[in-house]
Amino acid sequence: MRKEIPCRPWLVWWITATFYLYELVLRVSPSVMTEGLMSSFNATSTLIGILVSFYYYSYTILQLPCGIMIDKLGAKNLLLVSAFLCVLGSCLFASPEKIYIAQIGRFLIGAGSACAFVSCLQVATNLFTKKYFVILVGITNVMGTLGGLLGGFPIAKSVNAIGWRNTTYVLAAIGLIIIALVILFIPRSIKSISDDENTDSHSILRDVLNLIRNHQIVLSGVISGLMYLPISAFAELWIVPYFMVKHGVNNEKASIAAATIYIGIAVGSIVLAMAAKKLGGYMRTIRLAALSTAIMFFALIFGSNSIAISLSIVFVIGFLTGAQPICFTCAKNNAVPSLSGTTIALTNCIIMLIGAVFQPALGALLDTFWDGAITENGMRIYNISCHQFAILTIPISLLVAYYISFFVKETINLEDE
Repeated sequence: MRKEIPCRPWLVWWITATFYLYELVLRVSPSVMTEGLMSSFNATSTLIGILVSFYYYSYTILQLPCGIMIDKLGAKNLLLVSAFLCVLGSCLFASPEKIYIAQIGRFLIGAGSACAFVSCLQVATNLFTKKYFVILVGITNVMGTLGGLLGGFPIAKSVNAIGWRNTTYVLAAIGLIIIALVILFIPRSIKSISDDENTDSHSILRDVLNLIRNHQIVLSGVISGLMYLPISAFAELWIVPYFMVKHGVNNEKASIAAATIYIGIAVGSIVLAMAAKKLGGYMRTIRLAALSTAIMFFALIFGSNSIAISLSIVFVIGFLTGAQPICFTCAKNNAVPSLSGTTIALTNCIIMLIGAVFQPALGALLDTFWDGAITENGMRIYNISCHQFAILTIPISLLVAYYISFFVKETINLEDE
């Protein structure tokens, strides 16, 4: 029989997912601030890519510690500390004239964001039965895409109205509200409804090493990281500058492209998760999505100059990227239940490590192919060819993910039916 759940699961999940939405807004907001950041810090694309990627450095480093602490200690205290770091990091990011202080701010935001996604999935694991996990992963991803949407056009409007610094201070204030929600409504301990807890007393280090040695988990993480590049390397930073150059629009209109890709992800996360369960093929769904996304990126890079067609392609890219969270289910199904949080964290660590490499890499490619053009203020002007060469790395990486997927076995079993 199903055990009684000792707290209101949907309220706990909603607050945790709201923090995930919030950290996504913080993560993606620099994409509509690039001109202001370049002007404020007199920086090149490479330096802006490095500045923004400081988020990923701390996020990646802390994934495994967060997963371990969630498994051992629970979510409430971690969420409180995490939200505080996001608030502090936002204030530092907005306040300085020196870029190294802004880098510290982004580093703290990344540190505060590290447990957000893992906490959502761990709450889903502990408070809901296993057959709902893949769907809850999709719904969690929808919350993230809403964060991406809010970090696009609304933030662009705010940046143009009150400046990127004041906008960031407003985001810091919102973080204080989330802290209050965590204090008031999330219990200190969340007991699992699972009947099959692993009672072995292995050391934490041995647990982690065993997960790393499991090539099914690691390969699932690599595939997931490569499939996440349309978000981490494109939607979160370079999609707005790309549309501004290709279609000659301002950052507000270009931010519609970012919103469009996130809408596509929100729809795809639910539809493709349900389709994978119905078809009985997680990796089959992932494989098809990776190949199709690569084809759509080639169409976006080399296709029509019509903004309507480009936006349609971006929506399809987002929809197909919605298959990426299914990789978490593949990884989790290859681990013992008591290490589900650590497994999710390891997978997310691999994803963010790949993102941390690609964000500055695309900026470096823009500088490599820069033709020397500058504005009257001395800012570099990157033409469409620069952007095309840089973004071309994404579909190539997706083809690599497609190839790797043939080495990962299907994990649907009776527990998932």
